[in-house]
Amino acid sequence: MDRLNYFNPYQSKDGYHEDQLTRSYLVLLKHSSHAFFTFMEYCRSKHITLSIEKPITILDFLEQGWEIETQRGNPNINTNYLLSILITDSLVETNEANVESSARNARYDGIITFGNNLTMVIENKPRSNNIWFEQLNPSKQNLAENTIVFSSPAVLEWKEIIKHLNLLLTGKTILGYEKIMIEDFISFVDENFPYLNAYDSFHQCKGNNELLNRRIHNLLKSITIDENNVKYHRGWGFYIETPYESIRKIGLILGQNEKEWWLELSLYFGDTQTQAISFYNKKPSINELINKWDFYPNFHVSFMQTNLVWFNSNDFNKYLNYWNDNVIKIGQQKRSEVSNYLDELVKNGVINLKTDDEKKLNDKFFVTTMQNLNICPGFGFIYNMSSSEAEQCDRKGELKNHLTQKIKECLNIVGIDGNDLLK
Repeated sequence: MDRLNYFNPYQSKDGYHEDQLTRSYLVLLKHSSHAFFTFMEYCRSKHITLSIEKPITILDFLEQGWEIETQRGNPNINTNYLLSILITDSLVETNEANVESSARNARYDGIITFGNNLTMVIENKPRSNNIWFEQLNPSKQNLAENTIVFSSPAVLEWKEIIKHLNLLLTGKTILGYEKIMIEDFISFVDENFPYLNAYDSFHQCKGNNELLNRRIHNLLKSITIDENNVKYHRGWGFYIETPYESIRKIGLILGQNEKEWWLELSLYFGDTQTQAISFYNKKPSINELINKWDFYPNFHVSFMQTNLVWFNSNDFNKYLNYWNDNVIKIGQQKRSEVSNYLDELVKNGVINLKTDDEKKLNDKFFVTTMQNLNICPGFGFIYNMSSSEAEQCDRKGELKNHLTQKIKECLNIVGIDGNDLLK
């Protein structure tokens, strides 16, 4: 029985197998005219033809109709034209992929045939790192000699397909079973292939960790002038790398527990000794951020590039005033000077020194061979957004501008406008 019969799914393959994705999408194209015509228009828009090649158009195929099949090995193809289609997770360069018939033994993931006019052979690669461009070439076996093979493939992205389907659901012409099928297909992708989601809005991520992080990644890239400044720190999350002396990382961090998720826009000034000197030389004032941001002293000590121990502080005003007035005291301390240095900070009410802190310092520094300790009197700012706030703002198309303005608002405490970093 035909695998695209709705009632004849694969029983031997898991839901996350790429053949299940291919089958599910082709079933949708078979049953939803909206999805099918949207797919055809997407193919047409992405197909680059030579001057001697006639572009495809669905208007040429209406009279003869079409037939959709999946997982066919070297079928008889005797149409006037053949177009090779690649569907994958990201845009890939195919400049060197000159499609032509070859002697390979082919098994096509999908085939769409329009009478004797056109055959579309589909190669589905959900992960673009698994692409072998030879698979875009049709097999010579059972291929009519007079069939013209288009020289370039049409490369489609799954995220764009999902985006198109989501847009269809917002239209007034989608009704009944067709709407249910599109919704079910998107749910199927969310469950088994979450990395293929369009990530255009937080509400589409449905609380999925991978989707939320991908949306964060894309969101940061959309607000920076140079996308290469967006990076990832294991154990923290995605951040924007800055060119500023007093702060080098601006994070948009996902907070999540069993019940909910939230966003933390995080700016940590003075996170290293050099950054701290620059930060306090600018005499920062946080008066404008009170009641708008959460903030706290972030004093810690480090060795080379490794942070060792953090210390609490009870009074942020006393902390800021002390370092604003004593920038000269921010510097590397010798092993013999560390205890007296920290005692002085405690005496002035700058930090607390608890028994647990002393033990951590002893274990991570004094019992080692380290001879010097870097002093990092940082200061952290966090702007929290609940999931409902983030989803609502994103749905309205306002989140990018909102985050940009909040980042600039915080950078302004050291006189940075952020225009050289943010769009």
